[in-house]
Amino acid sequence: MNKGLNLLIISLLFFFGFNGCVKANEEDLFNEAKSLQEKQQTKQAIAKYEELISKFPKGKYAAKSQFMVGFLYANELKDYSKAKSAYENFLKNYSTEVDSGMVASAKWELKYLGKDINEIEELKNLVPPDTTNTK
Repeated sequence: MNKGLNLLIISLLFFFGFNGCVKANEEDLFNEAKSLQEKQQTKQAIAKYEELISKFPKGKYAAKSQFMVGFLYANELKDYSKAKSAYENFLKNYSTEVDSGMVASAKWELKYLGKDINEIEELKNLVPPDTTNTK
């Protein structure tokens, strides 16, 4: 073989081998998303969760990522339309695969999406009224 062909083969092997090593796996993407969320970089966290869902739709972290997309849209960005869509996708795609607590949480979030905590009757009985005297 000639020198140019050898160099091309080596370059291709390096390129494909290197790219295979740097591709983020599902757990890496999930941890990146959580880290961004903890740093309050909400839009970037959502993008990372969505990347995970796109690449690993049936993976170990897909359901939780889909739930977190809804949660972040609802509770951090107050974008209730996108939150509703994300929660509905969670229920449609993952409700049979996750524990009932996550399903109940998604349904609860959808039911009270956009409501102030003081508007939710279920919560009024959990928190006693403030009886402190402010005079």
